[in-house]
Amino acid sequence: MYRILVVDDEKTERECVRFLIAESGLALEVSEAGDGLEALEKLKETGGADILFTDVQMPRMDGLELIRQAEKLFPEMKLLIFSSYADFEYARTALTLGVVNYILKPVVPEDLKSSLEGLIGQLDEEAASRRERDERQTFLLQYALQLSISGNFDHTKAEPAVLDQLKRFRTMVLVDFDGDFLENNSFVFYESLRCVLKLDMESLNLSPNQALLMLRTPGESPQELGGRMFSHIQETFRIPCWLSFSRPLAEFSSLRDAYAEVEQQMERRFWAPQEHVFTAETPADAKESADGETDENRQLLQIRRALENRDGAALQEALDSLFSRYRSRQNQSQIYVKFIFSNLLTTLYPYADGKGGEKKTLDAMISELYLQPDISEIVSMVQKLASGIIRSFSAGPVMRREILEVLDYIGANYGKELSVEHLASIVYLTPDYLSRLFKKSMGKSISQYIRQLRMERARDLLTGTNRKVIDIGEAVGYPNYSYFCQSFREYFGSSPEKYRQEERKPSGPVS
Repeated sequence: MYRILVVDDEKTERECVRFLIAESGLALEVSEAGDGLEALEKLKETGGADILFTDVQMPRMDGLELIRQAEKLFPEMKLLIFSSYADFEYARTALTLGVVNYILKPVVPEDLKSSLEGLIGQLDEEAASRRERDERQTFLLQYALQLSISGNFDHTKAEPAVLDQLKRFRTMVLVDFDGDFLENNSFVFYESLRCVLKLDMESLNLSPNQALLMLRTPGESPQELGGRMFSHIQETFRIPCWLSFSRPLAEFSSLRDAYAEVEQQMERRFWAPQEHVFTAETPADAKESADGETDENRQLLQIRRALENRDGAALQEALDSLFSRYRSRQNQSQIYVKFIFSNLLTTLYPYADGKGGEKKTLDAMISELYLQPDISEIVSMVQKLASGIIRSFSAGPVMRREILEVLDYIGANYGKELSVEHLASIVYLTPDYLSRLFKKSMGKSISQYIRQLRMERARDLLTGTNRKVIDIGEAVGYPNYSYFCQSFREYFGSSPEKYRQEERKPSGPVS
């Protein structure tokens, strides 16, 4: 509903205009002012009006002066004058000030209704134009974000408005849901964050279970905001989720680097399932978690999984993390450190083959460990045992075969529902290990690969067949039509129908 401010020093005139507007059936919210000065104050207090309908001759400030000052504050406001003075000079001055119409008193109902309908039509057209412009900017921005996080964004070819929007982002948040929550709830979810939590942000669907949020204002700390967001999601949608916050985006050379950080942080959910908010500021020192499990125990779990999967790279990575922690600590308890490393020896020992010399018994190695007076020697002792185990592991042909099996399965079943858990079960790996192995082999996550494959197949079907868009969406794994169109637009920068039309345009006259 549009707002109209009626200004006249005669109360009866204002009441008459209010009555005529009501009788006309036009959807207008009417307010009044007794003169130009009062009207100007009301406009400032309320943030303006859509239509200003004012008399000319009034005390303190006349209608023409009111228009001059109001236009400076609210240039998009529509102007309409009514007066009992049919003087040509008034009309000519009013036209120079941008007044659309000039109505003489007494007001004729048909003239008033016709003038207001014309102004409302202009307001509707302008609102539609703004919506179209805003939607286009949103699509372009989402497309630029999609290219930026994959490292394919060309700043030299981007529109200045898009570049300006990208510069305004301060924090990146990766949200991961348990299940395909976003397929049917993305709009409601994003609007709840904007309206309830007052987040100034842009959103991007990465997959049915993963979203990227770009926050424009830093505000509170990631831990505090993450806690509020997690609580809101649990209370409103009652679905398990995990959130990963980047450092301030100004600290990164590109959005791709920031995305790599939040994606890497999100992997910690596999080792700390009881935690739901991950940030770059999460303390690295050992601490008791909610269920009493310590950071050391989580690292030992990571090491055990690497051993079970015979993954030398993952084993060395986990060991390096544990070793660096104890090399950098000061004034620590040697008894506690020896206890941790004796557990580590017990975990590693069954995988040591003893080649290159007689294998010591586990009891002998633990006794030697407890006799060491220097913590660095303890680290070196365990590293020596681990190095032999890592060398004994096969380098990767088996893993490459498993990745090929997963790729073949995805290629044959991309139109069906695919989950990491299901893919992992096919090749008899744990979901987290398959995810890391896939990312290392392909340079992108499983969900990114599936989305890319589906979008490319959709593009081929759009340009190479006459199938309906809704049928193409179902064929490539998107049973929800609106979600398919949204995902396609975010990936290619235009809707499926528009993309098909553009690609099928003739390149030129046939000679």
